[in-house]
Amino acid sequence: MATDYQKKIEQKGITEYRGYIDEQMSQAREALDAEKRSQHLANAVAANGMLLRGLAVGFVTGELNYKAIQEISRGLQNTQAFQSLMKDSGEQLAQNGTVETLVRSLQKRDRELAEAQPSRPAIEVIQGIQAKVRAGTVQPRDYATLVAAHRLSSWKGKAAAPDGKMVDVVRRDVNRRLDGRLLSEETERIMADKDFQYLMKHEPKESLGVNALRLNGAALEQYAKRANQLRAREQEKQKASDGPGLSPGTG
Repeated sequence: MATDYQKKIEQKGITEYRGYIDEQMSQAREALDAEKRSQHLANAVAANGMLLRGLAVGFVTGELNYKAIQEISRGLQNTQAFQSLMKDSGEQLAQNGTVETLVRSLQKRDRELAEAQPSRPAIEVIQGIQAKVRAGTVQPRDYATLVAAHRLSSWKGKAAAPDGKMVDVVRRDVNRRLDGRLLSEETERIMADKDFQYLMKHEPKESLGVNALRLNGAALEQYAKRANQLRAREQEKQKASDGPGLSPGTG
């Protein structure tokens, strides 16, 4: 009975989210000025991101969280990619597009701008990716760029521990300006890393998002360690599913 009730609640939530998204796209088409149109389109993307995250974790709440949608929407509207896309194609996307088309266009514009940027502060790169995480438009390359931003804005050194011993530490400067070419090159190296590829394939999306939002996403730098943990877990599952082997001499 509880399962049936949960399914009804989830279906109600899915219906309400989709209805809200359709409503925002409709209002964007009818908007009389660019600012209102942009707000409605950002609301649609924000709600779509929340719906996708709910589906990913296996449960969508029965009622819309309008406060969270507005917060995500405001963050999205402040990103350079969204502002640039609205300036060039906002009206066209509102009249002819769907929220899926809007998300794909936003992702494409973000990649184009990232490649064209001569330099940016690391924190600007980080916060831009976090806005995409909240809006549900984040892609594996964004996570790679987040790791690259941390690598290029930090360095290893030595510091005295309370007992007087010198220990290895990582110092970070999120205000450090990152050269666009170097950031792109480091992102490509990370994308080609087998550990990173394994993490993107096996880590739940919700976990990736949580780590990206926590402490500027610094934990994602440890992706190799996390990939090894996931491999070990997979091996244990495989052993358990295979069951105990036959003893010598049996059969």
